[in-house]
Parts: sequence; structure tokens; C-alpha cells
Amino acid sequence: MSTADGMVIGTTKIVDRGSDPVRWNLVVVSEGYRAAEIGQFAADTQNFVATLFSTPPFDELQGVVNVHRVDVASTDSGADDPVACMGGSGATPATFFDASFCNSGLRRALKVNNGLVIDTVATQVPHANMIIVLVNSSVIGGTGGAVAVASLSATNIAIHEMGHTAFGLADEYEYFAGCGIDTDRNNHPGTEPDKPNVTRENNRFFLKWRELIDPATPVPTTSNLNCATCDPQPSPVPSGTVGASRGRTPITAERTGLSTTA
Repeated sequence: MSTADGMVIGTTKIVDRGSDPVRWNLVVVSEGYRAAEIGQFAADTQNFVATLFSTPPFDELQGVVNVHRVDVASTDSGADDPVACMGGSGATPATFFDASFCNSGLRRALKVNNGLVIDTVATQVPHANMIIVLVNSSVIGGTGGAVAVASLSATNIAIHEMGHTAFGLADEYEYFAGCGIDTDRNNHPGTEPDKPNVTRENNRFFLKWRELIDPATPVPTTSNLNCATCDPQPSPVPSGTVGASRGRTPITAERTGLSTTA
């Protein structure tokens, strides 16, 4: 699977808030869409953008965000889905960016050829600030890295992966492979994490996100009693509360209640 398995059709600026050099440019790229399905990609992109611009903080920042859609056709639809991961179908479609599930032993870890994506976007949108690849698959998956990748299983996955790629955020869920599957991820090295939403700090006055925490919110906001397992406790605070949850170390910035990092 390579560039022989498709072609770059072209680019459309679907949200224009001004000149690219003075705006934040989001680029949405298709993967695993056949030429006959590019119209569907256009619709999928509009759905993603509509959801993004209704989600904080992008609802307030959309006036400075340009969105570009890069149409790339693949020979086949979908993404590789190796049987090596539980539930994998064994599908091996020929796609332009070689999308594949089952990375690092996790079926949900969906990746593409990042270098090829970056080179393609550099030609199409020279002032790109953020790239996300939408993969034409209903299997749940995505990753964040040099580029963000998300399947069509849920728009929120794409926004989640943007958090990694655009802002360097760490995950805030309490497992890697799954609750009860991995039991060796409850420790963190002695150094402070470089991610802005996780810390080893216990003192509320030194938390990276201290300005966002209401004085009445306790810190830690919640603590996992057994950090080798997922926390069964309900959230002690309303949804949307900013606090600091101690689970599998380090502590995480939390807006929705119980959550930890893995």
C-alpha cells in the first residue's frame, strides 16, 4: 500500500477566516475513501467541523481558524485491520496513506504514514498548523502524534486526538489496554511530566492549571484507593468541574469527574 494506491485530487478551503499566514490553519485529509466516496468525505468533514466549532474552546476561537479539506482518493475503502488484535477482520485494503489498526498491540490504535501525510499537506497547504486524517472506517480508533488520526466511529474521537497533536495533552483515562488487562501502569518516573494536564504535584497552589480550579473544589478532587485497578467510585463533583484526580499517577487535570492517565 503506497502512493500507487490512490491520488491527491486537490484542496478546498471550506472555512475562510482570513489570510492563512495570520490564521490557525486546520487541515482535514481523507484516507481510505475511493474516488467515488470523496463526496462522502466532504460531508464527513463538514460534520466534524460543525462539532468542533460547537466544542469549547473552539466555539469561541473559530473566528481565527481556517479549515482546509484535502481530498485524497484511495484504491480501496477502509484501513488495514490485522487479526493479530482481538476482533480484527484481517482486511488489507489498498490505501494512499496505509492506514492500519492494531498498533502497539491495540486494535483501537489507528495510524497512518505520517511522513507522507505531512509531505502531502506541505504541498497543498503550506501554512498548515494542525493536520487530522479522517479514515473511512466504522471501527473505533485513532491516535495523536505528528498528525492526528481518527476513524468515523465518533466525531469526538477526532477532537480527542487533536488534543494530543495540537496541544500536547496527555490521555486522562485509567487504562492502556483496558481495565483488568494491564495492571503494571500505576507508577510514573520521578520526573515531572511535560504534558500540561498531568503532574506529580499534590499542592493545589503549584498545579499547572491552578487558575482553573474553584477554591471550593478539594485537591485532590478524588483519589483511587487501588491504583493497580480502574477506579469504581462515582465522580464526587458535577460534570464540567475542574479539579485534580489522583489515580494511576500522575495526577490529571479533570473537567468531567473521575479520570486518570495511562
